[in-house]
Amino acid sequence: MNFFKKYGQALLIAMIALAVGLGCSEKKNNNPVTPSGGSIVCKDGEAWIAEGKAGGFIFAADSSLIAVTVYDDGSSGGRKIGKYSTSGDKLTLVYDAADYSSTVTYKVSGDKLTLTGEVETTVYTKRTGVHIDA
Repeated sequence: MNFFKKYGQALLIAMIALAVGLGCSEKKNNNPVTPSGGSIVCKDGEAWIAEGKAGGFIFAADSSLIAVTVYDDGSSGGRKIGKYSTSGDKLTLVYDAADYSSTVTYKVSGDKLTLTGEVETTVYTKRTGVHIDA
């Protein structure tokens, strides 16, 4: 059985919990998200993976937000979980499965993406060779 299919819901819950820890602001999903991309946009085969973790995000050019898991054998899986937008140094994540969004401060430096919320800071490293069907 595909690991992601089996544990995908748990991964989705964990990714939402991470975003909540970064600083969730309660909002209704009534406004469309306009992609602005910037340097956080991932090309085919790229993903931002949290340091010390096996999960992260793909910020697609069409403003899709995709949760990603990279397995020990190097394979990967992903699932579209919402949309994102940027404005200045702010990154807003809008989740499909919940009626809220999270806005954090972001900074890209080389292959590092730092997200800073009210509670914690998480550093992601851009990885190549991450292929998913989302």
